[in-house]
Amino acid sequence: MKKTILGLLPFLVVGSLFADDDLKYLVKSYSLEKIRRIFRERSPSKESEVYALVRFHEHHPDGDHGNKFRYLVSLLKGRLVVGVTKEELLGLIKNPLPPMNAVTKMSFWKLYEEMVKRKSLSSSELISYLKKLPPEYDPVYKNVIGEIIRIHYENGEFKEAKDYAESFSEKDKKEYFGAMAYYRYAKALYKFGEVQKGENLLYALAEDANVPSYVKKDIYTDLRTWKGESFYKQIPLEKGVLFLPFLDAGDKKSFISSHQYFSSVVFERPESWKAAARGLVQYYPERLSSLFSKHKSYAEYFPEFTAAMSVELSNQNLAKSGLDLLEKTNLSSSESVEYAYARAYKRLGERDKYFNGLLSSLEKNPYNLIRQDELIDLLIGDHSHFLEESYWKEALKRIPNLPVKGRLVYWYLRSLKSKGKQDELLSWLRSYYKFIPGSYYTRVIREEFATEISSIQQPDSPLRNKDTLFEYLSLTSGDPKYSDKIIGRDLEFAYFPDSFSLDVRIDSAHSKVRGNTLLQNAKEYLEIGEMAHASSLVDKFVLQTGTSEEEKDEIFAALGEVTGNQYLTVFHTRNLMKRRKIPDDVILLPSKLASRIYPRPHRDIVSHYSKSFGIEEDIVYAVMRQESFFKENAVSSSNARGLMQIMGPTGKGLAQGLGLGPYSLFDPEISIQMGAKFLKYLLSSNENDLKWASIAYNGGPGNLRKWKRNHYHGDFNHFLEELPLKEPRDYCRIVTSNYYNYQSLRQYKNR
Repeated sequence: MKKTILGLLPFLVVGSLFADDDLKYLVKSYSLEKIRRIFRERSPSKESEVYALVRFHEHHPDGDHGNKFRYLVSLLKGRLVVGVTKEELLGLIKNPLPPMNAVTKMSFWKLYEEMVKRKSLSSSELISYLKKLPPEYDPVYKNVIGEIIRIHYENGEFKEAKDYAESFSEKDKKEYFGAMAYYRYAKALYKFGEVQKGENLLYALAEDANVPSYVKKDIYTDLRTWKGESFYKQIPLEKGVLFLPFLDAGDKKSFISSHQYFSSVVFERPESWKAAARGLVQYYPERLSSLFSKHKSYAEYFPEFTAAMSVELSNQNLAKSGLDLLEKTNLSSSESVEYAYARAYKRLGERDKYFNGLLSSLEKNPYNLIRQDELIDLLIGDHSHFLEESYWKEALKRIPNLPVKGRLVYWYLRSLKSKGKQDELLSWLRSYYKFIPGSYYTRVIREEFATEISSIQQPDSPLRNKDTLFEYLSLTSGDPKYSDKIIGRDLEFAYFPDSFSLDVRIDSAHSKVRGNTLLQNAKEYLEIGEMAHASSLVDKFVLQTGTSEEEKDEIFAALGEVTGNQYLTVFHTRNLMKRRKIPDDVILLPSKLASRIYPRPHRDIVSHYSKSFGIEEDIVYAVMRQESFFKENAVSSSNARGLMQIMGPTGKGLAQGLGLGPYSLFDPEISIQMGAKFLKYLLSSNENDLKWASIAYNGGPGNLRKWKRNHYHGDFNHFLEELPLKEPRDYCRIVTSNYYNYQSLRQYKNR
C-alpha cells in the first residue's frame, strides 16, 4: 500500500472503480485484504473510500496509525490532507463540519479518540471540538456528552461540569444522557459541594436495573474513597444492600448477619430486595424464604428471579425451601418457573413430578438443549434400562414437533427395537419425519434402521397429500440421494404453517425501516459495521413506538438484509421461527425464508478456497453458521475470532503453512482460507466424516483422539451421549444438520 497521500485533492463523486455500497460492504465485513488491493495503486476519491482506508489502518497489522489520523482529518475537512498539524485540527473547530452521516459521525469520534491518545489539543480545545457535534438522539452524541463532563471533572472543573450538565433540560437529559453521563454529573455535583444531590443521583443509578454493573462498581469505588471503607454500613440499608455484589466474602457475610439476615426488613425498591436475596442465597440460603414471605408482591412480579432463586436453593440441597418459594407465591407459568419446580422435585426424589415439570418447561421452550439432555438422561438411564412406555409416550406427545425432538424419537426407536416391538417400530419408521423435520437424527435413523426400512414399500405417489409426503420423507430421510421423486417438485402444499406469513412480515418491516429516521440512522451505522450503535437506535425506536419483541426481530432481520449484515438476518429470523415454533427444515420452507436462515455470504471466497482445498462448499457454510452466525468480527469467550472462529495459535500455524504475511482474523478472506484448510485436514484425518471432523474442530484434534480412545466402542451415537463435554456433542449435531440443510437448499431449491 502507498504510504503517501495526494494532498489537497477534492473528493470526487464520480469515476470511482467501486460503488459506494461495495466499499461500505468491505468496511462492514472487515475485508481488509480487498481494501488493500483496491488502493494499492491509487488514492481514495470518495468519502466511503477514505473510510475504508481508516478501517484498514485501524485493524490490519500492516496498518499505519499516522495514515489513519490523516484520513480521519481528511474526512472531516472534505479533502485529502498531506499531514496533520495543530492548525489543521484547530481549523476543524473554527469551520463548519461536513454534513453528518454515520461515516462522518464515526470519523468525528475516532478522531477525538486519536487526538486524546496523541495529546494533540488542550482540554479546552477538545471540549470545543466535541461541542461542534449537533444535538440529536445518537450514540455518538451521547458519548460526546459524557466525555465533556469527564474532561471538566478530571481537570478539577467541577462547576463547569455541573453547569454543562445542567444546561440540558430534564427532558433532554432523559433523551441524551447515558449512564456514564449521569454518573459523571453526579461525581461533579459531589465534588462541587452539592454532596447530598450527588449522592442521591449515585444511589439512584445503583438501584436502576438498566445501569451496567461496571458503572455500579465504579460508584462503589468512588463512595468508598470519599466516605471510607465501611461507608455502606453508615447509610440506610435500602441503599447499603445495593453494594453487596462488590464486597469481599467476609464483609458480605458480616454485613448480612449484622442486619439479622434482613428478617425484619421490608425493602421499598425491587433492586434492593434482589440484592439482598442474592446475598442470602449465597451465604445464608436457609434464610431466603423469610425474605420472600415479606416481599410476596415482588416475588410474583419478578417470576424469573424467583424461579432462579428456587433453583439455587435446590442446587444447595435445600429443595424443600426452593419448593416453598414457588408454592407460597402465585407465579405465572413460564419455562423458568416450570423448570424450578422440576429441579426441586428431582432433588426431593419425586420422579414423576420431576418428569412432568421438565416436560412443562420443554413445552414452553423446546430449544433448551440442557433440559433436553436432562429428559433423555431420565428416559434412557444407562442406555440399556429404559423407562416405561408411558413416560416415552407422554414426552412424545408433549414435546413440539421440531428438529430438537430428534434425539427423543431416535432413542425411543432404539427402545422399541431393544424390547422387540417390531410392529410399533415399523409404524414409527413410516412416519418419524413429521415429528422431527430437519433434525440431525433423520439421517441417523435411516442409516441405523436401514434393514427395517428396506422392508417397507415406498408410497407410489409421494405428492398425493401430506401423509404420503411425510411417509416418503421418513423412508428416505429427505436425503437428496434417495429422494429423487420429489426433488424439483412443488412441495408448497406441505410447507409449515406461518412460514409464508413470516416472510411477508419481514418484507413489510423493510417499509418501517424506510419510513423512520431512527431506523434509517441505524441502517447507516450497520452499513459500516457499527452494530452496537445501530442496536441502540432500534431500542430507542422500540421504546418510542411500543413495538413488540416480535416486531423488533422483524426490523432487525430487515435491517440485516438491506445492509448485507447476514448475522442480523439469520439470528433474528431464527428468533422469529423459534417463537412461532417453525422447524428450520429447508425442504418444507418457502425458498426465500430458507435462504434467509441458511445464506451463503462471501460466496466468491468460499467457492475459491473450497475448490483449492478440495472440500465441499456446504461444509464450510455449515461450520461458519454455527461458529459465528456470519458475524465477521465475532469474538468468543476463548478469544477465537472471525467467521470461522480461529484461535490465535491455530491461526499462526495455519498462516505459516499457507505462507501468509501479516493478517487479521476478522478478514473474511483470511478466516475462510484458514477455516477451509483446517477443515480439510480434519476431514482427511477422520475418513472424510463430517461428524468426527466437527468434534475435532470444536474440541481439538488431540481431545478427539482421547475421547475416541476412551469412549468409542463402535456406536457413534452412543459415543455422542458419553462424550464428557456437552459443547462438542451439541456442536456435532448442529453442524451436521446445518450441512444437511445446505445440501437440501442446493438440491431442492437450487440455491
